[in-house]
This record gives sequence, structure tokens and C-alpha cells, in this order.
Amino acid sequence: MPSIIFICTGNTCRSPMAEYILKKLLSEKEKEKWQIKSAGIAAMDGNLISSNALKVLKEKRIDASSHRSKSLSKIQLDRADLIITMTSAHKKILIDMNKELEDKTFTLKEFADYENNNDIEDPFGLSQEKYRASRDEIYDAVQKILRKMNQFISKEGNNRTIENKIKESEIMKIAIGSDHAGFFLKKEIIELLKSDGYELDDLGTMSDESVDYPDFAYKVASGVAEDKYNRGILICGTGIGMSISANKVPGVRAALCHNVYSARATRNHNDSNVLTMGSRVIGVDLAKEIVKTWLGADFDGGRHARRVAKLEKIERGDYNE
Repeated sequence: MPSIIFICTGNTCRSPMAEYILKKLLSEKEKEKWQIKSAGIAAMDGNLISSNALKVLKEKRIDASSHRSKSLSKIQLDRADLIITMTSAHKKILIDMNKELEDKTFTLKEFADYENNNDIEDPFGLSQEKYRASRDEIYDAVQKILRKMNQFISKEGNNRTIENKIKESEIMKIAIGSDHAGFFLKKEIIELLKSDGYELDDLGTMSDESVDYPDFAYKVASGVAEDKYNRGILICGTGIGMSISANKVPGVRAALCHNVYSARATRNHNDSNVLTMGSRVIGVDLAKEIVKTWLGADFDGGRHARRVAKLEKIERGDYNE
């Protein structure tokens, strides 16, 4: 089914209001035809919708109490058929990130054909009356986009269903593994990956009973080296044992990361294909940010490709300066 995603900053005010208003306005039959989501460019996962947003939606008999904020991921943007932002600044950020999003990204008022494409102002931290005003703006604009949604999807070049688009483009397939020390953090990362739509294989261990980390490092690393998986994630107590083990497998570039900067840099510069982390070194929230950053970052190529090629020569035993 086609997918629409509403984008704001923190995903606790404007974008969830748009999401739940659209769900309210669509008939039950129409709801089955659309996948409707919202997310925030600077959101933290799991926050409740703003209490004022909840109250003003209830005035319209809309219950958004089940909403939890969602940080924006690259895979969400790639899969969306239609991206609706609350402001022109949000739109610019997304297009600056990826020019290919330009044809399917609009501000809400722009897509609703307002004569002046004013932004939906952020009511966060303001009075309930300000929230009510934002709700009414969003409600009016969402009513106007209902007809255009189907017209947009049916246009030539935009008539593929989300299932077809997924088949046509590679979905990142990930192998994940841990020893007993990393078992519980691995479960948290698995939930994150599933919620973001990645294809995932858990290669063990399946409990917190004591095991040997090289066994699981080999399973994940060899799967990546044999191109069964696009990337691998390994977790032990410190991440060191997993990193050493995985890097023994030809074709693997495993990177131990305990901060977001390193996670991004090792993709940009080293084209790492396995990420290792230590459950006794970092907390769950940081681990999730590291994983999201690492999976979302691309290899820069250029001079870095020359250096990675030298790594491969060292691996083959034919290195020369």
C-alpha cells in the first residue's frame, strides 16, 4: 500500500496531530489503502504526545494517546511515497540530505495548494490555545489534501505500490549476534531494527547462559563476507572480543564503536560492514543512536576507497606501498 509520512521536529505536536487527523478523516475502507505515519527530524524514540496536543485532538473526538514519538530514519524516507513536512525548513533539511526526495516532499500547506505556503508554527511549550490554533490549521490543510493524495500516487512515475518499490530496491539485510554478556542489549537492538523495517536474522546466542563469543562472531562475519547479509552487528561485554574475532574473517571490516561520531566516520571512511559494541560500556539509548547512525551513513569513496583497497591488499598478503 502507498505510504505517507508527516514530519516535524520532535514528533510530539504537529506531525502526530496531522497523522491522527488524517486517520480520523479517512473512512475505514480508505484507511486500509494507506500506510500513515509520522516522525521527527530531531525526535527521541518513545516520548508521549504533548498533553496539550492530546487535549485539543480529543475536542475533535480523536484519540492519540497511543502515540509514541519516532525518530526519522533513512529507510522510512526511501519507502515513503509522499513526505509531508510542517515547515519549509523541515523540507529543506530532508532535500539537502537526499536530492532524490525532492519530487515527493512537500510542506503541508504547499501540498494543500494554499496561495501562500505558510508554515505550521510550532506550539511546543505554548498555551493550549496555540495548540488549538495549530490543530485547526492542520485539520483544514489535511482536509484539502485528501483528494490530492490519490492523484499524486496515480501520476505516472508514482503509481508503484510500496510492496513493488521494496522489491525493486534492495532492503538492507542484517545479521546480528551476541554472547551472553550482550544478549539483553541485542534484544533491544532487534526491536529497533524491526520497527525501522530492516530484514533481520538473529544468529544467537538465544539466552544469557555463558557461551564463547568467537562462535557468534564467526556466524555473523562469515555471513557478511559471503554476501548473505549487507551488514552485521555484534555485541559482547566490551565489543573487543567480537571485533577481533570478526576481523579474522576475510572480507570483513568490523568497527568497534562507542560513540556516534565513530559510527558515522567508520562508514564514511572505512566502509565498515560489521559494527561491534560493548553492553558493559554503553547504555541502551546510546547503542540505538550508534546503530541508527551507522546504518544510515554511506561510504564516501574517493581517497578513502584507495585506503580501503590497501586494507584488502594487506588481507590478501600482497600489500606494497
